[in-house]
Amino acid sequence: MIRFVCICMTVFLMGCGGSTKQTPKEDIINDSPKEELEEETKDEPIDEVPSIPIGAVSANFIANEIPFYAVVDRIDHNKKLTIIGFENKSIPKIKIPESYGATLSSLRFDEFDRDLLLITAKIKDTNFNKYYLYIYRDTSWHPVTNGFAIHRSHVTDTLTPIKVDPSNPNNMFRYYSVFDLDKTSELGYTWRLLSESIPIENK
Repeated sequence: MIRFVCICMTVFLMGCGGSTKQTPKEDIINDSPKEELEEETKDEPIDEVPSIPIGAVSANFIANEIPFYAVVDRIDHNKKLTIIGFENKSIPKIKIPESYGATLSSLRFDEFDRDLLLITAKIKDTNFNKYYLYIYRDTSWHPVTNGFAIHRSHVTDTLTPIKVDPSNPNNMFRYYSVFDLDKTSELGYTWRLLSESIPIENK
């Protein structure tokens, strides 16, 4: 009888011990922060930064309107043509003849109510850059002056190829390079940087 009672108590105690087994505290502590972090990450808004294509330039080409970018859209080497496209597809493209690519920049002058687009075109003679300055008005691009070339030996970081003539706001002041015979040069010639003031064609 005593043996039976002892066996029953042993079985009872073993059963109680199994039912009171607890989950390790480490598991509880580690799970809570992970779940909270996941919830916080889901709730955080993702900021989308607008991007423009490589080599593009953004400016206020239309007065009092949101800026938009200009970019070299395509280079047709067979036709010797560089095509400039724009962020707004309704803006007409600019075709630069006798060119093999270009870099773009914008210029701003007090005499104009909007930014101007300066196109520095690569031409067949790689010793020169050819420049084109445009203004966008009445749904079309118009040349501010005709194109002009500058020898690359004359191009510096401080040289502004074209600007409004400070002595005559109706003219543009620009630089250009000319060929000149020079007996003191080993080649027998040199390129000289000259300047001129010419009337603004479109303003």
